[in-house]
Order: sequence, then structure tokens, then C-alpha cells
Amino acid sequence: MPASTAAPSATAVAPQQPLALTLDQAIELGMGRSLALRNSNLLIDESRALQGLARARFMPKLDLVGLGTYGQVGTDIGFISNLPAIGDLNFELGGDGYAVVQNTFVNVGLALTLPLVDFGRGPLQKAARAGVAAAEAERSEEQRRTRFAIHTAYLNVQLAEALIPVWESALQVSTRLLSDARAIRREGLAARIDTLQAEALVETDRQGLAEARSKRAIALSALARRLDLPPEQQLIIQDPLRPGPAWPLGLDVTLEKALEERPALEALEQQRQARLARVQVARAGAMPQLGLLLGGGISGDWLNVPVLNTSPRVNVNGTAGPDLPTVNTSGSASGSFYDWGAVLALRQPLFDGGLTRQAVALAKRRAQQSEVAIELAEQAITQQVETFYASHQAAGPQMRAAAAAARAGDEAVRDALLRYRAGVAPITELLIAQRNLQAARSAEAVAIHRWNLSRAGLELETGLPEDASGDQAAISLQ
Repeated sequence: MPASTAAPSATAVAPQQPLALTLDQAIELGMGRSLALRNSNLLIDESRALQGLARARFMPKLDLVGLGTYGQVGTDIGFISNLPAIGDLNFELGGDGYAVVQNTFVNVGLALTLPLVDFGRGPLQKAARAGVAAAEAERSEEQRRTRFAIHTAYLNVQLAEALIPVWESALQVSTRLLSDARAIRREGLAARIDTLQAEALVETDRQGLAEARSKRAIALSALARRLDLPPEQQLIIQDPLRPGPAWPLGLDVTLEKALEERPALEALEQQRQARLARVQVARAGAMPQLGLLLGGGISGDWLNVPVLNTSPRVNVNGTAGPDLPTVNTSGSASGSFYDWGAVLALRQPLFDGGLTRQAVALAKRRAQQSEVAIELAEQAITQQVETFYASHQAAGPQMRAAAAAARAGDEAVRDALLRYRAGVAPITELLIAQRNLQAARSAEAVAIHRWNLSRAGLELETGLPEDASGDQAAISLQ
């Protein structure tokens, strides 16, 4: 056999090992890899950049300015007026004279612009600072939401994992029941309907087991997405479904803590402050503005007359005489100068067609919307707290009742199976007992999940406990 077929290729990619996580490890990993939190950090950076723009708007501006021109004029008249970059020139050309004029002008200078009085400066910077504070508060709220989302995804996996043994146990009992029914029927001691009902029970349990496994795969995929793991990475949860500690606070205290120091409400309040500042910014559009402009520079000019043809004529006693010979001459001149100055510019809008008035009205409406948004958020938080609290209170008795029902159902199935084998009870009694046991075990798992989920919701709303503390084991994706 060739060596290449005797062993796997050395370059073959080894499959990734499954990643086993406890709940605390999953939360720690997810908080560090959350795309939502990464986006919140980018929004904070954006708000700080906007704050920097608001501050830079009122800083002095220093500009380097320059101007360069070149012009050439050919003329046969003595007076030239309004030439670009040259101005007015006067030559004695005579009757048939001609001149070519070339001019080069260069100016370099500095211009300093400084806003002295602008009533929109303070409100605009206040709005920018409030925007940064709102983004930071929103990040704190997003941390809560992200933690709750990871916690919920982990609890969903726990529930799916817990329901699989319930269906596997039910399938084992129903399979054993089918075997017994067939054996009793072969002895002629049972009707055909007993076998058919037992077969139906087996298929129902197989269907339930397949559904439970499917839900587990979906829940694991949802948890992996919350942790931002690659699709090929397999997950294993290490914490089984068990009831956590009861919520220690009463409803009134829980509501109070949910509404005080709440990042979501703080973000809305900062947005309201920003919109109130925008009202002042809009009003500043009708206020006077005073600015200072300082400028200075140096200029150079080069004037060249390469062609200057003059044809002088002699007049004798008022009578035109003979023309003298044409004279061809040329010349040039150059020089430089500096200049500086200052300008105070005052602007007082008188009428803008109602633009400022409408801008103020729009900013006021938006500020009022922010007030309503805060009230709506408080109502939503109150409703969420009451819902989670009521669910948590109900889940406790449900867990105890479901556990008692499961214990009784287990005994009932054993008794019904013995009675059926002895021919004392019909198979219907056994089927009912088995269905009741399966329902009780499923209800117990659902009640525990509801208990843990409602507590996680109360932690979300109140911020208690704080971010998972304690030394966590290092998590590697290798």
C-alpha cells in the first residue's frame, strides 16, 4: 500500500474540539465578543467626534492665502483703462504708435478669523456633551441587554437539553410496553388494539424526541451567534437545568431599583437635554454675531513693456509737418510692498422669512417628544418588572407541583404496568399514566426554566447583580 494512503495527510485540518462553557463563562466570553457592544463603542466615538466638531467650530482659523495673475495687452492708443491685474496706463504713442504691455502680480499672506461673540456656541457644545453622555448611558444599557440575551440563550439550551432525557425515558417505557403487548397478544391474552395503541405511543415518543433534539440544535446555534463564534465551532453547556436562588427583593423595592440609575432612562434624559440645547441653538440664529478678521501679506509686481513704437510728428505754426522717424523702445519696472489690516464684522439678522421661528418651534416639539419617550420608557420598565416578578412568583409553586406530579406519575406508571401485565387493568390505563408522567416531567423542566428566566429578567431591569464577578477560568477557542 502506498505511504500516502496508509496515513492521513499531514496537512489535513484537525476538527475543532467542542467548546464546553458554564453560564458564567458564556457570559464572560459573549460580553467580550458582542457585536452590539462593539457598535455601542463606535457610537460613543462618533458622539465624541461630533463634540470635537462643535468645539472646533468656534476656534480661531488661520489660513494661508495667495494670489497670482498674469496679463498681456497690445494697444495702439495711448490711454488704457480697467485692465485686469494692471489698472490704468498712459503712453505717448503718437499717430501710428503701438505698445505691448506684460504684467505679473503675486501676493502671499495670512488671514486669521476669530469669532468673538456667538450666542450659539454654549448651547451647541452643551448639546454635544449631552450626546456623548447619552451614548455612554446607552452602552451601559446595551451591556445589560447583551448579558440578558446570552443568559436567555444559555437557559434555552438548558431547557432543550433537559427535555431530551424526558422523551428518551418515555420512549424506553413505551418500547417496553410494546414488547409486553406483543408478548401477551401472542399468548392470546390481549386484543389487537392493545398492540396498535402501544405502537402509536412509541411513534409519538419518537416524534417528540426528534423535536427535542431539533430544538437543542437550534438553541445551541442561537447561543453560538450570541457569542459570535464561527459556524464550525461546536458548543457544550456544562451547567444542567437547575433552579437558581429566589429573587431576594419585594416588588416595590424591585420597581424602585429598576427606575433609579437606569442607563436607558439616563440616555433618554441626556437626549432631552441635547434637544433643549438645540432650542437655544435655533434661537441663536436671530442673535447678533461679532467676528474679527486679521490679515497681512506681501505683494510683488513685475511690469514689462517689450514693444513701444512711437511715431512723433512736427507741427509748424499749427500746420501738420512731416512725420519723424519711428522710435522703438522697451522698458520694465518691478517692486514689492506689504500690507496688513483688521476687520470687525457684526451681523444682526433682521428678517429671515420666519426660518428661526420655525426652527425654534421644531426644536421645542422634539424636546417634548423626549419627555414623552421618558414616560413611555418608565411605563415599559414597570410593566416588564411586574411581568418578570409575577412569573417568578408563579414558577416556584409550579416547580414544586410538577416535581410532585412527576414522582406520583412514576409510581403510577409502575403500578399500571404491573396491573396490565397481570391482566387486571387495560392498556388504556397504562397509556394515560405514561402520558401524565411525560407531561409532568416536561412541565417541571419548563417551570425551572421559567424560574431562572424570570430572575434573569429581574437582573436585567434592576442591574442586580452587577456584571459576573469572581475569577473565571480562561476560555480558549483553540
